[in-house]
Amino acid sequence: MQWIPAAGVVPMADSKCPICGSNRFYVKDPDDEFECYEFECHGGEICFDPALPASAVPQIQPRTETFCDTCAWHGAFEHLIQEEDAP
Repeated sequence: MQWIPAAGVVPMADSKCPICGSNRFYVKDPDDEFECYEFECHGGEICFDPALPASAVPQIQPRTETFCDTCAWHGAFEHLIQEEDAP
């Protein structure tokens, strides 16, 4: 599956989970907590599944609650480790 960058999202350094180092995450729909939107961080961009209609792509803000798709970490998007900040 090829992931596509989300439109209107500010590019950033590659982001990784502060616990396991994964670059796969998801956010929940604020109106339906059982609806989740998976994304990856590639080349400094948030990339959603291409099957997701552009109108359904959620806005990711610095304080958006974000969940790691690999481990139990979750927190504000701004707390992801930036690759340039990694030791």
